[in-house]
Amino acid sequence: MDLYHIVLFIHILTLIVAASVTAVTKLAAGRRMRAQTVGELLDWHNVLMSASKLFPICLAAFVITGFYMLSVNHASVWSTGFVVAGLVGVTLLLISGVFLATKGKALRQVLEEMAKRGADQPPPKLVPPPLVAALPAINTGIALSVVFDMVTKPSSVPVALGIVAVGIAISAVGAMRRRAPATTSASAM
Repeated sequence: MDLYHIVLFIHILTLIVAASVTAVTKLAAGRRMRAQTVGELLDWHNVLMSASKLFPICLAAFVITGFYMLSVNHASVWSTGFVVAGLVGVTLLLISGVFLATKGKALRQVLEEMAKRGADQPPPKLVPPPLVAALPAINTGIALSVVFDMVTKPSSVPVALGIVAVGIAISAVGAMRRRAPATTSASAM
């Protein structure tokens, strides 16, 4: 057993934690949308917000453990495609996370005010802006494409970034397709 393999284990464990937190946040978001009262909606929103606090920690762990593993190799890999794609992916996920956290905090304040007037009243109909609705799916696409890059290790920066771009595009189209039926039925009324 050596330090490199312990760090590799932490790197993989971080991936498992991030995937688990993703599952919790997606469950909480779904339950939040089906909440029957303002109190229930606020409870699920708080679960989502609490769980999502682990994402920046996971991103930092990915970068730190990744840098360590690359430094042990003593190779000139800092400008290879998979490393650049990993750093771009982490940056995109961090920016998206900050944006979603800001929107989530604003929603929490609105829900807390509503709950003060009666937590058992019917919840408001939540219709998130298109970007807010699409970003969780896009984040999953970014994460999966970065994992693909890490496993296949393309040396070409354009190829590795192209994989990330394809992950973003596929997940964005999927998010828009899921949203389209709700928009169509709402506009027909």
